[in-house]
Amino acid sequence: MLLFPVRVEDAEVDRVPAVSIGIAAACAAAFLLTWVAPKNPDGMRADGFREILGYYEEHPYLTVQPRFLYDYLRPQARAAIEQMHEETPLTVDEATRALEQTHLDSLIEDFATVAEASPMRRLGLVPARGLKQPGWLTHMFLHFGWMHLLGNMFFFYLVGPLLEDLWGRGFFGAFYLAGGMMAAVAHFGIDPRSTVVMAGASGAIAACMGAFSYRCRSRRIRMAYMIGWIRRGTFLIPAWLWGGFWFAGEVFSLASHSSEGVAVMAHIGGFLFGFGAATLVDKSGYEARALAPAVQEKTTWTQHPSTELARAALDRGDQRAAAEAYRTVLREQPLEQGPAPAIPLLQNLAMRGELGQAWIMALELGAAFDPDRLPDKLAYQLAGATEAASDAGDLPIQLDGAIGRRQGPLAAKALLRAAKRCFAAGHDGQAHLDAARALPNLAPEMLAQIDGAGSSGGSLAPAPSTPAPHDGSGKAVRVLACRLIDLAENALHVEMASGTTRRVDFNHLVGVAAGVVADAQGAAILTDFILSWGARGEGPSAIRISGSQLGLSSLFPGVPSKEAYAKFLRHVLARTAGEPLPSREALAKGDYPRFPTVAALNAAFYGNARG
Repeated sequence: MLLFPVRVEDAEVDRVPAVSIGIAAACAAAFLLTWVAPKNPDGMRADGFREILGYYEEHPYLTVQPRFLYDYLRPQARAAIEQMHEETPLTVDEATRALEQTHLDSLIEDFATVAEASPMRRLGLVPARGLKQPGWLTHMFLHFGWMHLLGNMFFFYLVGPLLEDLWGRGFFGAFYLAGGMMAAVAHFGIDPRSTVVMAGASGAIAACMGAFSYRCRSRRIRMAYMIGWIRRGTFLIPAWLWGGFWFAGEVFSLASHSSEGVAVMAHIGGFLFGFGAATLVDKSGYEARALAPAVQEKTTWTQHPSTELARAALDRGDQRAAAEAYRTVLREQPLEQGPAPAIPLLQNLAMRGELGQAWIMALELGAAFDPDRLPDKLAYQLAGATEAASDAGDLPIQLDGAIGRRQGPLAAKALLRAAKRCFAAGHDGQAHLDAARALPNLAPEMLAQIDGAGSSGGSLAPAPSTPAPHDGSGKAVRVLACRLIDLAENALHVEMASGTTRRVDFNHLVGVAAGVVADAQGAAILTDFILSWGARGEGPSAIRISGSQLGLSSLFPGVPSKEAYAKFLRHVLARTAGEPLPSREALAKGDYPRFPTVAALNAAFYGNARG
């Protein structure tokens, strides 16, 4: 079975990873100069090497110098020569054997002189040379062959640019060099007297993998597998698991002596250094305090001084002061040219996980907030956290649509999410699905999700087949379909149609409604948790859970479904202050009104919405 990584899912950087490109270019240039251009790059292509082997094959009773065996031969070749050895024939006298041995030794000495002058041996790291050698630095840019170079550069491509994007060019460049040096120290420590040359970027790249396994541990790695020629496919695993398996494999190779000439101790040392460095940078607060602000200064617009005041207010939990600081920024930085001055603030909040505050600022921008001007990563984060703002309207769909139009790495996921939101609200989301399906290079899994959303309507609960419901004043009613995850003492935990989760506190509800709607299978009971009766010209909004999405059999094992639903509703009604629909008494008795369609239910519950 063959198993290998393909890509990091949703990998996107905010600017060109110049340092990573420079490192790759340096490795490529060094490879051309030290391996491709020279006729004898590692000293092993000299005619003297073949002459030594030929002479020893004719005289297998001679003694091959240990220097030749251990400095220039791989373990398999060394074992083959040792197996060739024979006892001195009786026909060879001692004087003849001495002359032949002298000739073999001279061949080896001549070969060693040529080999030591080769580029790879001059610039590679040889532990026996000690501390004063250029190989401590230069070894990490050299490679023994095309597969060695391409393999290392692929793993570097997976993790290097993302770390550079998070830590900044200067810090990442220094980290890469330090990682390569520490990997070399680990290799040196296991055998300081070794005369075998070590070269390759894998030690420094192992440091990047260690750092990535901690700093980006929740990212998903797309892995591919092949079982002969019979079966092949891909699956996703978290980055920490990918890095952990790779590290365990290197430790096993070292312990079992199965490395076959690979400097696995350099890999182990580099990985441990990278993991430890990333942990220290995070736990010490250095990334949040110094690295992240420095990166944002380079990748975003200049920050207003009140940004720091807002950040300090968030640190101490003063949401009102933070909001006022943001309003100061908005007053003093003109927004006629779009949301560009506000982008640094939004990115700061998104990085801190304060998406609720980010939504407050986005909504206050009003017409100046242009989804087409936001970077894909930021737009995707905002659109994926609509529960942070109860009055976001259709802005999340606009954000996902803008991401889709740019056709970047997040386009398919954003368009699929936009379609699901439309279906859940009773709108037509087919246009978003068509746009997603038209994107180039779609993964088979994503195409299957798009087709599945089109066939099922993309909703977790029955969605209206008519246009969005309106109250008596013509305002659209927002009904968000979701699934119950957990029933707590004072709240519900639900999963939205977009895949995000939300806590719904009972004391924040303004009402609860329940009704039965006919469907193809007979009837379905819908429960609405009313968040708002409408404000500032907008209609009511509610979270809706169908009976099949309540998970009553898990909440009340062994209890018949009708009785289980009654127990669930009693739990909710006892903790909700708002007036239920159609009435508290009717729901308590189990008298649920029946409707021919979802649209009829919406009209009955929200046709005369209260202000």
